[in-house]
Amino acid sequence: MGCVKKKNGEVWIIETKGGESHGVDKNIDKQIANKFQAFKRYAEKHDLKWGFVRDKDNELYINNTEFVSDMSDEEWKPLSDVL
Repeated sequence: MGCVKKKNGEVWIIETKGGESHGVDKNIDKQIANKFQAFKRYAEKHDLKWGFVRDKDNELYINNTEFVSDMSDEEWKPLSDVL
């Protein structure tokens, strides 16, 4: 877990997980969905900016809405669109 500060001063807490390579899931954390939900609840309770970041074919994506393991799902946004 780490923090990122945007130029506008917003601070985001980021959790990184394994992503996908040519359609093959590289994530080894079997509790990823549970951790996502716990992180989401914590961030909402404390009004924090946050997201899970994963790589897909050498591009970074972020999700902080609903966890889905399939990175082609619309919940995964290019990191550059958010940060």
